[in-house]
Amino acid sequence: MSGHLTNHRWVYLATILDPEKRKVLGYKIGDTTTGELATNSLLMALDKHRKPLIIHSDMGSQYTSDEFNIKCQNYGLKHAYSLKGIPNIN
Repeated sequence: MSGHLTNHRWVYLATILDPEKRKVLGYKIGDTTTGELATNSLLMALDKHRKPLIIHSDMGSQYTSDEFNIKCQNYGLKHAYSLKGIPNIN
């Protein structure tokens, strides 16, 4: 997700969602959309909540980055993706 700040700069929001509870577990805001931004939101979620079993995201490059996927593997998380153009959290 992205949007404008009042100074007309773009910012990006990376979130980690619990698809069962439909709750945001972690988030980070940055001026670029990177694997590091997504990974930092994952670390926030893991620091503040019990470890989720499944992480759900779109197929954006920040969520398909090696950095993000290695972190998911290190914590034993399953990473599910929406199909291209079809966000799907049931």
